[in-house]
This record gives sequence, C-alpha cells and structure tokens, in this order.
Amino acid sequence: MKTTAAAIAKTLRDKSDQARELALRELKMVQKDLATLEKILTGSRKAGDFALFDVVHGAFEIFRNASVALEHETLLADIEKETTVSQARDFLEKHGATLLTKPAGWHWISPKGEMCLLAKATEIEKAADALRAFLPGGRRGKAKAAPAETPTPVTAETGGGD
Repeated sequence: MKTTAAAIAKTLRDKSDQARELALRELKMVQKDLATLEKILTGSRKAGDFALFDVVHGAFEIFRNASVALEHETLLADIEKETTVSQARDFLEKHGATLLTKPAGWHWISPKGEMCLLAKATEIEKAADALRAFLPGGRRGKAKAAPAETPTPVTAETGGGD
C-alpha cells in the first residue's frame, strides 16, 4: 500500500509541476499580449495583425493548467492524510487495540488485564500515539542526566592531611 500511494503521489507531483510550468509560461505570454493590447487601445500602436482571441485562449489555458496543479495539490494532501490514518489504524490493530461501540472509542487491554481508553473512534492518530506511550519500547521520555559526582572527602589517606 505504501509503494502504491508513493507512486501515485510521485505521478501527481510530476503532473502538477508540468501544469504549473505551462500555466506560468502561458501567463507570461498573456502578459505580453495584454501589454500589446493596451498599446493598441491607447493609440500608441496600430492593431495590425494582433489577434484578440489569443488573450482569451491564453486565459483559458492558464485556468486549465492552474486548476490541474491546484487540484493535484489537494489530492496529494488527501493521500498523505489517508496514508497516515491507514498506518495508524494498522498499528492499532497490529498491537491488539480494538474499536468498541460501548464504551465508544479505541481501547487496548494491557497484559495486566486493564482496559485503557486510547481515544475517540474518529481520532485514530491520537489513539495510535496513546498506544505507543503504553507499549514497552514506545515513545520514551528524555534520558535522565547522569547524577553529579559527589566530591570525595579529603582524608589523611587521600593526601589531604599533613
């Protein structure tokens, strides 16, 4: 599943980049056309062979390519979110957590026989994080600093005497 989602995400990123580049290129062309049109309308240039349709067609191409790029970004965000949720659900199920209706939510029964509420049914990622905290080898706190060495008392034997 991970490789399929990664392959789809890579393809979407590539297509999005291509569409973005095309939209930017077309935007520059439309800017030139608009500058030319402005000169024609202000009378500083003759109409000549200027095609007004190029402005409309360029705007449509910008719309088409930009909408593809933006849609792909939305799809990528959705894929990433669903992949995270799927991984959290797999983790919960792998480690024995179950989704109960009464009491509602994700629960896990410890080896001591204690039932622990991990999170609400809709909070899968939060439940996975809570389960990691319960499992041995899960997320651990920062290592405690080594205790400071206490100075040894000075005695006659250690050279503090006469």
